[in-house]
Amino acid sequence: MSDFRLRVFQSVAKNLSFTKASQELFVSQPAITKHIQELEAYYQTRLFDRQGSKISLTKSGELLLKHSEKILDDYKQLEYEMHLLHNEYIGELKLGASTTIAQYVLPPLLAEFIAKFPQVNLSLINGNSRGVEAALQEHRIDLGLVE
Repeated sequence: MSDFRLRVFQSVAKNLSFTKASQELFVSQPAITKHIQELEAYYQTRLFDRQGSKISLTKSGELLLKHSEKILDDYKQLEYEMHLLHNEYIGELKLGASTTIAQYVLPPLLAEFIAKFPQVNLSLINGNSRGVEAALQEHRIDLGLVE
């Protein structure tokens, strides 16, 4: 139910690239551009400074990013809680783990989790502890596990 334009904006803002946002969201680049233009028209402000092929957030863009993160998190929480009312476990869980944990500890645990909660979309990124920490701070993952 969330506003897809906010997801598009958030992806462009995080990647600082219309192309990467297009690939991340599986949407054409012209559609990404159109969504950003709609947001700029609605708020009557530019959200990105464009300098050749590089873009950066304007002050308005920074403000919208701050609020869009809260709004999209609230939408996720609402959806989760509405499903819980019917004992449905539907949603997304993004994990990050250091290499050792991802290879040796998590496989049997994740297999059990997937069997118990098949409608939860589970993803895992692995890397070194600093990379997992950075992903957690940037809200790219919900939970980080490091040794």
